[in-house]
Amino acid sequence: MEYNIQIKTAVLHILDTSINLPLISNNELYIDGEISEFLDKHINKVLDDTNLKKARFIGDTNIVRDICQAISADESNFREASKEIANIIFDIMIKNVDIISGDLICCLLDINNERYYGLLKLNYKTGFTHYVNQSEDGTTNSIIRHKTLLPAEGQKVDEAALISLETGEIKLIERTYEINGQKEFYLSKYLLNCTTDLSDNEKMKIIDKVTKKINKKYYDEDFDKVAKLKNVVSQSLEDNNKVSVEKIAEEMFETNLEVREEYIQEIQKAGITEEAIQIPQKIAEKKFKTHKIKTDTGIEINFPLSYYDNSDMIEFTNNPDGSISIIIKNVGKIISKQ
Repeated sequence: MEYNIQIKTAVLHILDTSINLPLISNNELYIDGEISEFLDKHINKVLDDTNLKKARFIGDTNIVRDICQAISADESNFREASKEIANIIFDIMIKNVDIISGDLICCLLDINNERYYGLLKLNYKTGFTHYVNQSEDGTTNSIIRHKTLLPAEGQKVDEAALISLETGEIKLIERTYEINGQKEFYLSKYLLNCTTDLSDNEKMKIIDKVTKKINKKYYDEDFDKVAKLKNVVSQSLEDNNKVSVEKIAEEMFETNLEVREEYIQEIQKAGITEEAIQIPQKIAEKKFKTHKIKTDTGIEINFPLSYYDNSDMIEFTNNPDGSISIIIKNVGKIISKQ
């Protein structure tokens, strides 16, 4: 999905813990065509990321919420407010060495005509480039390692927050780091102080995990149940891009009411409370376009999900001895793939 993004102003702060202090910019970033395109592409990727979560500020006192309200009331507060946020993030980073250094871009922008305050933490990448050394002996070309390269336009930003200055809603991408001996999300817990919903990716992982758990408990890991799950979800997506947990349970476990109820309860305990889950096209194409199976004899078959239950294309037959025969039909040509 393409979004109408307009960058109004931005500032870049360098948060490199190897030099023990943040390099805070006193001036805003000069945004020419290339920089504008760079930011636009990264923000589009953030908005389309399946790990994007909705979040909301909590607490009677909340520094970042107060900063955003100050910017909303008077946008001339943007520069000083961004310095304060950069210093807060750096203070968290310097106390927790596992957090990756990077450049922080703070920006004011419109997304589909709604004003946002944006934070993009561009974590450093390592790469190699040439280095030209001029000396009395002439030119010497060599290769050096750069440790502070920014993510390219085609790469994803894995830490970002887009805060609506109209509603206060947060669109958040974050990653865990080791903090106080355990993996934690520092952006939501220590910077933004907010509650977060599950991302689309997390919801699908929960459904997949609970389905496998119930399948193993009651059906001895029957491959047919996994294929059936994908087929139920795929058919639902064709109708309205949503899947109903109730419908999945009903079609997968049919008349076994006890298993159906346990399945729904496990899904709810894992954090999915809505009746219908919106599934982005990106996840649908990746997870529900094909189905892969592997036999105990080492044979792997990857087939289009649309062939499931289509005996004209592939057929699974239960033999009297308990084994299964797989018949692939109507094949015009076989191509060897290395």
